[in-house]
Amino acid sequence: MILDGKGSWKWLTAGLSMLLFVFPDLELPGQSAEFPANPEVIPIDRPGYYGEEGSTYVLTRDIYAEKSAFFLGKDITLDLNGHTITFANGAYDSFKNGGFEDGLDGWDLTEAPGAELLETRKTRPFIGEKLLGLKKGDQIVSSYMEVPYANRSYYAICGITGHVFRDMKGDLNNEMKISLLVEDEGGKVVEVWTDYGSETTKSSPVFNKSPRLGGGFIVAHLQGLPAGKYRLRIKAETDCLVDEVGIFPAFDVGIGIIGKTHPKGHYDHLYENQHAAFYDYTANFQSGTPLPGIPQVSGRGTVTIKNGTIISGSRGVMSWGIQSTADEVQVILDRVTIINQGINATAVDVPQAHISHCRFEVNNPQLIHRHGSQHYAVDLRGKGASEVAYSAFNGGQGCLVFKGVSSSIHHNTFVNQQRVTNHYSIMAMGDSSLIFENDIVPEIGSGIEIFRHKGIEIFNNRIRIAASPPTTEYGKEEFSTAAIRIADYGDKPGSPTGAYGNKVYNNTIEVLGRAFPEYPDYTPMAWGVFYSASAGDNLIMGNHITVKHPDASSQSEAAAFYIGGGLSGFGGEFRGNQVFSNVPAAWIASRYGGTINTRLAFNQFTNTSGRDMHPFRMGWESCGSCYAKEVTFVGNSYDKMDFGIDQTKQAHSYQRMMPVKVIWKGTSQATPSIRVKEESGALIELGEFNKEGSWQTELLLESYRHPHSIVKEGYWIIVGNEKRLVSGETSNSLTFGVED
Repeated sequence: MILDGKGSWKWLTAGLSMLLFVFPDLELPGQSAEFPANPEVIPIDRPGYYGEEGSTYVLTRDIYAEKSAFFLGKDITLDLNGHTITFANGAYDSFKNGGFEDGLDGWDLTEAPGAELLETRKTRPFIGEKLLGLKKGDQIVSSYMEVPYANRSYYAICGITGHVFRDMKGDLNNEMKISLLVEDEGGKVVEVWTDYGSETTKSSPVFNKSPRLGGGFIVAHLQGLPAGKYRLRIKAETDCLVDEVGIFPAFDVGIGIIGKTHPKGHYDHLYENQHAAFYDYTANFQSGTPLPGIPQVSGRGTVTIKNGTIISGSRGVMSWGIQSTADEVQVILDRVTIINQGINATAVDVPQAHISHCRFEVNNPQLIHRHGSQHYAVDLRGKGASEVAYSAFNGGQGCLVFKGVSSSIHHNTFVNQQRVTNHYSIMAMGDSSLIFENDIVPEIGSGIEIFRHKGIEIFNNRIRIAASPPTTEYGKEEFSTAAIRIADYGDKPGSPTGAYGNKVYNNTIEVLGRAFPEYPDYTPMAWGVFYSASAGDNLIMGNHITVKHPDASSQSEAAAFYIGGGLSGFGGEFRGNQVFSNVPAAWIASRYGGTINTRLAFNQFTNTSGRDMHPFRMGWESCGSCYAKEVTFVGNSYDKMDFGIDQTKQAHSYQRMMPVKVIWKGTSQATPSIRVKEESGALIELGEFNKEGSWQTELLLESYRHPHSIVKEGYWIIVGNEKRLVSGETSNSLTFGVED
């Protein structure tokens, strides 16, 4: 699937005449004349199960499989040898107007008097340019489509936008609902009962189902059906908007590594974020034992895959280029390209990996549901450390999620195509990990999120983001994109699920604000750092941030810092950053919530607007708790503007401090003490020089507690018999002990 010049999604198809191999139960090839008779180097020329430890398997030709292609054991190498593995390469994709892009061709609307063909740009964004509006009680019936192969998994799917949150009046029970039924060639409803291990469950039809907030797909898992013609019937249980209907192959992998199968696949399993893997290759659904002959991997080990391409031959649902459930196995990918397409299409889904010089292209326009940190282009979901380096990511609903402690993500390029909420270019969920020297340039969407994790360092990255057009979930309210976000959703100080101890430094960040006047109810927002953490402090330091908002007067927002972690705990330190902005550089206590104990220190703020402007905004009156408490400003410098805050009339409190450094140049044998007095003569502080002959402090210039402000004009610094007056208008570095 590619994005055409009109902004519509077009699905990729193989378009080639190919030799198909039916996946064998067990087929290990013999030697080939192309290779020496070395028992550790085994040439292969067809799909199969390969698991002889210590062996290197080498492809001798391109491989095509109508379902999954390879299953591997551990401690082996698969050298693709420059060749391509094409999986799911069957005669699929027989229903051509599931997305209503060709109007109502192929649809029976006899029982749908309320049906109306609509444009996504005028109603709700989803897939392509058109969708169908239905009224409660409407039923639509598709034309027949060919299910070409018996006894395998398919998904019958129907996209559904769901309501935006405000339309539901805050009640998730008011979501759009449909029922999804599959009918055979005689028009009879097909009933499918499926073993998922715990119990046998009706997987088709599914009745009265809604998407989770954000829209997605209602799905029915079909398995055990004979080949033949089938059609879909959609019943609108409420008024709803539907799109992208069809029957697609499911659970295919290019290469699989099985510890246990995860035979989940019912809509309820996906709704609950249960991990699904290898359903069609399961012998025992309770134990997760794979079919006879497939290597079942246990214990520590490695699998190396290198030098070639893995590609999906058709659009599917829930498919993976490489998938592993072997929890202790490290997958090593070197110079591999993976191209996948479809709903919930994933390139790599493994516990941990070492990835270098690879390319991942994932054409995935929507997710079954967007909740949960999975179904990114690459999912590294285990606890073991991973390294991803010198690789390119293009597309996907989110590019990379990793969860291993002490992982390293560096020297990659990320081009996200995020159309669902909270699926970032990088979702950082591994404590004490490093993210550095990456280029992050999403076509649509956000950069990096640290969500409820600690000790992560993000540095020396180049990130460019822009405000997003409306999404399926957000079209009548505010929606944010961010270069970097740190979030723990108001967690308590010290909480084990808090986000703190993280550092963001030396990054170059470009933020582009944009307006979309064709959507008058929508407020697009773009931020350099979106800060919504409270469990402990995080350091944002030494970053170079440029904010450009060419239409700053419109109903849209942009800033370098967007701060709103709540009114308890910690609010982060923003230190030594250089910010160039034509709009206020920081919004402190924002639409997203209030803040407390935030510190902005030694930053340089430059006004690029060519007009008078304050560097800061504070508060949001539409929200009673969106105000600032105990915010500190110290040592910041302002170019082409002065310190100032566009603040609401809420109960803000902040203080503006003056940094003072005192240096002693006299003899070290007679270092005097330091006294600080107010202009009135009242002693407020005593100090002593350190062994290097210096002392530093911060002195109050202004204390603001709504609605009152106390301003200090200056202080006397007294060292021995010397006395100097220091104020906000004078140098903050004073030298004493110099002989005349």
